[in-house]
Amino acid sequence: SRLYHPGRLAKRPRRAKTLRPPGTPLAKMPATSADKEAAQALISNKAAGDAAQATLKTSRTKGDFTRALDYVKDINNLPEDSPIKQGIRCFLKWGVKPLIIIIMGYIWVCKKLYAVYQILPTNLINMIFGVALCFFGGTFFMVFAAVEAAKALGGQDLIMHLTTVYEEGSLVAEANVEDDKADLDKDGTADVEQMSTNELINHKAFMALKAIKDPMRLQAALVSLTNIWLAVIATLKFQFAKTVAVALGIADMLSLPAVRIFGPLLARLLGPELNHWVHVIIDTTIKMVAVFVASFIQAIISSFYSGLRGGKLFAEGFFNIMTERGWWEKMPDCMVKKPFNPDESYLDELIMYPLAAGGFYYQFTNMYTLDFPFNLMLFPCTVLEWILRWQVYT
Repeated sequence: SRLYHPGRLAKRPRRAKTLRPPGTPLAKMPATSADKEAAQALISNKAAGDAAQATLKTSRTKGDFTRALDYVKDINNLPEDSPIKQGIRCFLKWGVKPLIIIIMGYIWVCKKLYAVYQILPTNLINMIFGVALCFFGGTFFMVFAAVEAAKALGGQDLIMHLTTVYEEGSLVAEANVEDDKADLDKDGTADVEQMSTNELINHKAFMALKAIKDPMRLQAALVSLTNIWLAVIATLKFQFAKTVAVALGIADMLSLPAVRIFGPLLARLLGPELNHWVHVIIDTTIKMVAVFVASFIQAIISSFYSGLRGGKLFAEGFFNIMTERGWWEKMPDCMVKKPFNPDESYLDELIMYPLAAGGFYYQFTNMYTLDFPFNLMLFPCTVLEWILRWQVYT
């Protein structure tokens, strides 16, 4: 029944075949429309893949500077009530002026101290510097080390570059004060009060650029100061390598246990949207603790050393002044052997060691903090000290 089924006997339509003439190679046979469509699809897919691969390899066609300019343009196009522009406007309106006044006040004090420094004799300067080392050498051990490194690396060039920056910065500060008072439209309100955020930023930038008289000199000074700063940081890293090793060791040992202990609690407090910040917050906190512990250890070591060195500087300066003025010859014979010979005298040690002990005791009992009014007078040194510690220890 299967063999003679009527449906089996019906002839089925056959697909037309393209006959190849005798002697014609297979590659030269004419292609059908289906073959052409399949080949075209393969070519299109390959071209799309190549284009995607090329786009993937060269997706960033702009440099960093161009991208930074685009970012500034995007900020410039933000609406006036955006948080970024409101913050910039508030800082320019209420933060710049007090900051400039405070900085100018400290610069004025430094300028007067430098004028006194140029007048005083070398021995008296050594005595003052020795007392400062005795009582503040542990608190500002990074600052004192940075000053010595900067003197060795820059010397007089450092003072010249700082003077250049001060002079140009003073011109900008004076121009800013006059600009805040300007009322060109005579309506009784300062012009800066009537400007939008974009106009205020552009106006202040133009005012600062206009006030600077010698930009090439300022550029050379800033480049030199940057180079000195980098050299000082490298020197301090080498000088305090042991303390850096202690800080990094503390951070490495405490990082994993701290994440295990405080990670779940902090993740629950931050929520699922901010869980990726847990490790960063804990790691930063551990680094701050490590910097504090390493700084305290180094402060103890530096206060002992700086006390001895400062006491020696004070005693040497004091003895040199006494010798220059001939006061030793007027002292009683029971105190000074005549003629006076510094190599045979131990009076400088009698001054040096008590002063060093007093300086070390003062710093250690105060836990290397400053009392009033020294905390206000030396506030810039405190800021610089912690910046240097963070740069060196992390």
